[in-house]
Amino acid sequence: MNLRLRLLVDFYFGGLLHAILKIPTILLGKLMGRNHDLSQCKEIAVMKLLGGGSLVIAYPALLALRRLPAVKKLTLITTPAIRPFGEILGIFDEIVVIREDSLLHVGADSFQAIRRLFRYDAIIDFEIHSRLSTVFSLLTCARNRIGFFTNISFWRRGISTHLLFCNVSNGIYQFYDQIAIIFGTVPVAEDVCTATFRRQLQAPPADPAETNIAITPTCSGLSRERMLEPEEWTEILAKRLENYPGQQVRVHLLGGPVDKVYLDALKERFENRFGERIQAVNHAGKTKLLASIRLLSGMNEALCIDSALLHFSRLLGLRTISFWGPTDPRVLARPRAGNLDEIHYVKLPCSPCIHVSAQPPCNGRNLCMRLAANPSAPVPSNPPWVLH
Repeated sequence: MNLRLRLLVDFYFGGLLHAILKIPTILLGKLMGRNHDLSQCKEIAVMKLLGGGSLVIAYPALLALRRLPAVKKLTLITTPAIRPFGEILGIFDEIVVIREDSLLHVGADSFQAIRRLFRYDAIIDFEIHSRLSTVFSLLTCARNRIGFFTNISFWRRGISTHLLFCNVSNGIYQFYDQIAIIFGTVPVAEDVCTATFRRQLQAPPADPAETNIAITPTCSGLSRERMLEPEEWTEILAKRLENYPGQQVRVHLLGGPVDKVYLDALKERFENRFGERIQAVNHAGKTKLLASIRLLSGMNEALCIDSALLHFSRLLGLRTISFWGPTDPRVLARPRAGNLDEIHYVKLPCSPCIHVSAQPPCNGRNLCMRLAANPSAPVPSNPPWVLH
């Protein structure tokens, strides 16, 4: 199933199931009077189906849960695309995968997952905007069902046992941190997270004898309006090279197999512009996610858009230069010590639009990204937030 179809199924079929199940759930909850104390939970499941970067942002809270003395098993419920992110983080004892390529697979895998997680102590739903994920949590009959609600996701009231209000204009990391707090602990400190992750990853440090820059210019199919144009990356790299006068710089282009053609064109553009000044390497289709993260760990800095590789770079403790537009860095970029982040973002009336509008009001013209790369770029007389 493509993303649009999945979202439609989630909205309409999920809404129907909510209408059917809500009243019986409230009545049964009052009748059974179950103990919803989270302090003694031994088995905790976390559900994240879209956006592996969210797991990286939530790492301080997830690591805190993993370290709780009472917790014996931490499980991730996810899709094939997100599974590698859970494996790389190294904090889950089990990963339950729900295939999403067809309704048949979604139904069969969900049924098996519900059986495996039946009557778990707690299930945490990280899918803030999903209706079906709430239904899934309910059908596991988990004693504690923790989720988030926004000003429009009223359907979760009475179905989840613990609800945290998520104000989408504030940092999402603040709400992920609340998960650790309601379980009676605190998120793990930034430096401890970085040290723990690098140790688990067996990540090599940067080689002082070389200069390596990573560029992560692509993202998942979810909201590709976050991407910049090749000529914009060329100008961005030109400015960064000024910080390394007289040095040979190796530029690593990171992305998935589907990004190979785009990154090949970007590599050619770099070589034509900078010649022997740089050595550009396209890793798309050659390295899996784990190898890409290990490669990132040895970089001097990373130039990124808002994607999972940006959040992995920050977790690794790298210096990052990032470009934002359809998403807001104040929401997704947890502040770090040490002046390690250079953030480029121009606040427009329509930004951020992801998770706020069903589709970008600009229909992909993403002037916000043009301005992030070049703040002096002219704003057109027919701005993208005005529909005609």
